[in-house]
Amino acid sequence: MALLDAFQTAGLEYTTAFNESSAVIMAATDAQLTGLPGVAILSLAPGVSNGVNGLLNTYLEEVPLILISGQHPAAALPFVVRQGFNIEQLVTPITKWRGKVTADMNVPGIVGKAVDEAMSGKPGPVYLELPDAVATSEGVATDAARAVAAARLKSHWVDEQPAPAPASADAVAALATRLAEAHRPALIVGGRKRRVTPATVDAFANAFRVPVFTTSRQKGVLHSGNPFFAGTFLNGRLEKDLLDRADLVVAIDPESFDYYNKGWCFAADAVAITTESFAEWANPFAAQIVADPESLLSALVASGGGASDWTSDEVADYRRGVRAKLLPESTTTFSVAHAIDAALDTWPRDGYVTADAGFGKPLIVMLSDLTEPDHFLASNALSTMGYSIPAAVAARRAGARPVLSFMGDGSLLMRATELMVSADDGAPAVFIAIMDRALTQIEVKQERRNLAEVGVVLPPVMCGKLADAFGIDGVDVDNADDLRVAIAKGLAGSRPMLIGAHVDPAPSRVLFDLLRG
Repeated sequence: MALLDAFQTAGLEYTTAFNESSAVIMAATDAQLTGLPGVAILSLAPGVSNGVNGLLNTYLEEVPLILISGQHPAAALPFVVRQGFNIEQLVTPITKWRGKVTADMNVPGIVGKAVDEAMSGKPGPVYLELPDAVATSEGVATDAARAVAAARLKSHWVDEQPAPAPASADAVAALATRLAEAHRPALIVGGRKRRVTPATVDAFANAFRVPVFTTSRQKGVLHSGNPFFAGTFLNGRLEKDLLDRADLVVAIDPESFDYYNKGWCFAADAVAITTESFAEWANPFAAQIVADPESLLSALVASGGGASDWTSDEVADYRRGVRAKLLPESTTTFSVAHAIDAALDTWPRDGYVTADAGFGKPLIVMLSDLTEPDHFLASNALSTMGYSIPAAVAARRAGARPVLSFMGDGSLLMRATELMVSADDGAPAVFIAIMDRALTQIEVKQERRNLAEVGVVLPPVMCGKLADAFGIDGVDVDNADDLRVAIAKGLAGSRPMLIGAHVDPAPSRVLFDLLRG
C-alpha cells in the first residue's frame, strides 16, 4: 500500500492485474518488446506463490525481469505464522539472482545490480525483497547517487552498444565451402535473440537461392515477400516435404525451446552457426561455426553468392502444399485450422499475434506470415496455458499496433478476467477463443495411447455473454465468413473484441498427425 501511494505521488500509472501470474507475464512481455527489464511487484507469500507460473515461464524464456515483493521484518519473521514464509527459498530455482533491501543500504546500487544481473549473460528474472518497514522508512540515497546509478545503467543497456566482432575469414571460408559443396542447402533461423537483420536474410536467400525457414520466435525475420521463404520450422512432419530434398541444413542459433524437441526431421548434415560456445545436444551437428551470423551472411553475400539447384517455384509449391494439407478444399467443416486461417487472413500482417499453448499453437505458427520481427509471442520453453491474454494486454500497451490473441476454451477460462485490464488501452485488440469444448491436445494423446479420456471435456461457454459481463465487445461464430466480419469489427472498434469460434473438433485428429506424426 505504501508503494502504491508512492506511485501516485510520483505520477506513475498503476493498473491492477487480476492474477499474479498474469502480471508477471505482462511484465515479461514488455521486456521482450522493449529489450529492457520488466518489473513485477507482488505481495508477500501468496502473491509470489500465485506468480510462480509466470516467473518460471520468464526464467525458461530467458527474459530479463525484476520481481519485487514485500516481507515481514527480519526480527519478527521467525515468529510469524500467518503468511510467514521464506520467499527467497521459493524463487531460488527460477531466478538468476536474489537480494534483500535494508534500511541503510545503497538502494540505487542494489537496483542497479539487479538490472545488471537480469540483463547480463543469459538474461532472466531476479528477485528483490523489500520488507515493509524498509519500504516506509526514510531513504538515505542522495540525488547524486541516484543520478550516478541511472547514468551507469543507461550506458550499459540503453545507449548504443558496440557491434559484435565481425566474422573471421576462417568462419566465412568454412561456410562458403559448405555451401559450394551442397546442391540443395537450406537455412533455419532460430534462437531467442535476433542475430540477423531481415535485410541480410533476404539478400542471402536470393544470392544463394536457399530456402529459409524461421522458428516461431524468429517469425518476421523473413516473410513470403521473398521467393525463397519456406515458412516456419517446427521440426515436424510438414517440413520434411522440402527438407528431405536438402543435402545441407545451416541453422543459426539452433535451440529446441520453440520447436518439437525430438530427432531432426531431415537426414542432411546440419551445421550450426552460434555466437558462443554451444550447449544444444538434443541433435547432432556435422560442424559448428562460431561467428556473428549477421556479419557472416553479409560477407558471403558480398562475395557474390552462388546458385544452388533450388528454384523459387519449388519453394512456393512446398508452401502451397502445407496449406493444402492443413486446409483441404474438399471439406466444408469449420475446423481449428480454418478458424485460425480466416482470422490471420483478416489481420494486418504487421500487427502482433499471441498464441496460447495447446492444439492451436502449431497451426498458428505454420499458417501465420508476419512481416515484422518480434511480433509473434508465445510461451515456448514452458508452453504454459494462460499465456496469450496477459501477453496481448502487455503488447497492446507497448505500442500502437493491433493485437490478435489466440487461445483455447481452457485457456480462456483460466485468464478471462484479464480481458478487463485491457478494456481502455486504445490500440485494437481481438481475442479469439477456439471453442471445441475439450483440452484437445491431451484428448488426442489419450486416444493415441488407448487411454481413458478423463479430465479433458470442458463446459460450453458463450463468449458474447461473457464479454458483455466484462464490459467489452463479444460475439460467437461458427463459420469463417462470420469470423472475418467479427475481426473487422474488432479492428475498427475502440474496445477489445472477444470472439468465440465454435469449431468442429473431428478434423483435429488428422491435423495432429500431419503436424507431429
